[in-house]
Amino acid sequence: MNAPASTKAFAYREYRIYWFGSYAAFLGQRLNVVALSILVYDLTGSTLSLGYVAAANAIPTILFNLFGGVLADRLETRLLLRLTAVATTAMLATLAVLISTGLIHVWHVFVLSVFSGIAIGFDNPTRQAYFPTLVPPRATKSAVNLNGAMMASASVVMPTIGGLLIAGFGTATGFFVAAAGYGAMTISTWLLPARKPVFDEARNVFADFRAGISYIIHTRIFAVIIGLNFASMLFVFGYIQILPAFVNEFGGGDRQVGFTFSAAGIGALSGIIVAGRVRPGRRLGWMILGAALVFSSLIFVAAHVQSYALVLPLVAIGHFGNGMFMISSMTALQLRVPDELRGRVMGIYAVNQSLAILGGLWAGTMSDFFGVRWGIALGPVVVVTLIGLIALTQRQVTGLRDDVAERAIGKRFEK
Repeated sequence: MNAPASTKAFAYREYRIYWFGSYAAFLGQRLNVVALSILVYDLTGSTLSLGYVAAANAIPTILFNLFGGVLADRLETRLLLRLTAVATTAMLATLAVLISTGLIHVWHVFVLSVFSGIAIGFDNPTRQAYFPTLVPPRATKSAVNLNGAMMASASVVMPTIGGLLIAGFGTATGFFVAAAGYGAMTISTWLLPARKPVFDEARNVFADFRAGISYIIHTRIFAVIIGLNFASMLFVFGYIQILPAFVNEFGGGDRQVGFTFSAAGIGALSGIIVAGRVRPGRRLGWMILGAALVFSSLIFVAAHVQSYALVLPLVAIGHFGNGMFMISSMTALQLRVPDELRGRVMGIYAVNQSLAILGGLWAGTMSDFFGVRWGIALGPVVVVTLIGLIALTQRQVTGLRDDVAERAIGKRFEK
C-alpha cells in the first residue's frame, strides 16, 4: 500500500522550483508597478495619464488572457512560461536603459506597456493551468494558498524597498532590478517538467474558447464568483494605480507610495494566511462575500480620512479582506473546475488581475472629474451594492460549502 500523498505543496520538489522562480518574477512585477507609476507621474503630473498607461497594459492583457487559456490547454505550458519571462525581462531592461540614457518619453512607456500586457496575457492563464499539475489533487488547496502568499508577500517586500531604492538611486535602478526578477523566472523554467497538452492543436480555437465561456455562464457559482472578482478588481483595486496622486494629497512622495503598497501587501498576506487556516464548512459563501465587503468598505473610508497615518492601517485591514476573498474564491473555483477545462476557465478568471490594472483608468477618470478622493471612493460603492444583491438573490453562493469541495477532491484522487 502506498503512503498517502502529502497535502502540503512544498513537499514536492517541482512545485518548490516553480514557487521560488515565480516569487522572483512577482518581486519584479511589484517593483515594476511602483516604478511605473512613479515614472509616469513624474513625466506627466496627471492622474489621467496614470489611468491611460494602466489601460494600455490592461486591455491587451485581457484580450490575450481570454485566448491564452486556450493556448495553455493546447500547447506546452512550460515553454509558454519561459517565453513570457524572456519577453518581460527584455521590456523592463529596455525601459531601464531608456531612462538611464535620458531618452525616455511617455510614448515609450505606452508602447512597452502594450507589449508587456500581451506577455502578461499569456502568462496569467498559463500559470493557472500549470501549477496544479505539479502537485497531487489533495495538495491543490495548499498550492493555491502558497501562490497567494507569494503574490502578497512580494507586495510587502518590494514596494517599500522599491520606494527607497528609487528615491535613492533613480527609477532606472528599479526597472533593472525588476528585469533581474524575471530573469530568475526564466532560469527556473529549465528545471521544471513539461505539461502535456490536454487536447490536440488541430481543434478550433474559437470553439474551445466558447466551451470555457459556456461552462462559466451555465455554472452559477463560477459566473457569480468570477463576476464579483472582476467588479472588485476593476472598481476597488484600481486605486493602486493612482497612488502617487493620492499620497500627494497628504504631501507625500515616493517613500509614502512604497509604504502604502507595503501596507496593502501586509494586509493581503495576513488575509491569505488566515484563509488557508480557516475551515468555513457550510459558510464558505458567506466568508467570500464578507471578505469582499471588508475590502470595499475600508478602501472607501481610507479615501476620505484626513491623516496619512490613518491610511496605512485602513489599507492594511481592507487588503486583509481582499486576501481572504481572493484565496477563498480561487480555491473554490480551482477545486471545482474540470481538468479538461482548467486552462480556459482559469484563464478567464485570470482576467481579474488585468482588471485591477485597468481599474486605474476608472480611478484616474473619476479623479479627473470628482477629485482623487471620490475617484477612489465611487468604485467601492458599486461593489458594496453588488455584494448586497448577491447575498439577497444567489443562494448557490451563500450556501457554498468548503467540505463538499474537499470530498470531491478525495473521490477524484482515488480514481
